[in-house]
Amino acid sequence: MKTTEAAEMVLKGLLCQVCGAYVDGEEPGYPRKCEDCENE
Repeated sequence: MKTTEAAEMVLKGLLCQVCGAYVDGEEPGYPRKCEDCENE
């Protein structure tokens, strides 16, 4: 995956904005954290 593709996926909310992990398949349209990073 290219860096620009990953950055777009983070901005769409598909990947965690902290660790880059896949979140849950939803695309809310804003950056968010995965469950693990949310709990830290």
